[in-house]
Amino acid sequence: MIKLTDFDGRAHYISPLAIARITEAGPNWHGIACYVRTFDGKVIEARDSASEIADQINKHQTFPPEGRRQPE
Repeated sequence: MIKLTDFDGRAHYISPLAIARITEAGPNWHGIACYVRTFDGKVIEARDSASEIADQINKHQTFPPEGRRQPE
């Protein structure tokens, strides 16, 4: 799970696999830095920037050690 903060300061914990798209908002758009759309169509207006969220997603991903295959 990654943490997003909405424009009211509430924390949302969401699976990175649920995120369909992240879009940067315009500058100083009422404290909203980006819009996070999930695959079920919900939108979170987040204070976090798109790059901050992308960093969280990248840190959350795990890859198998080099040379080892994932079980199928």
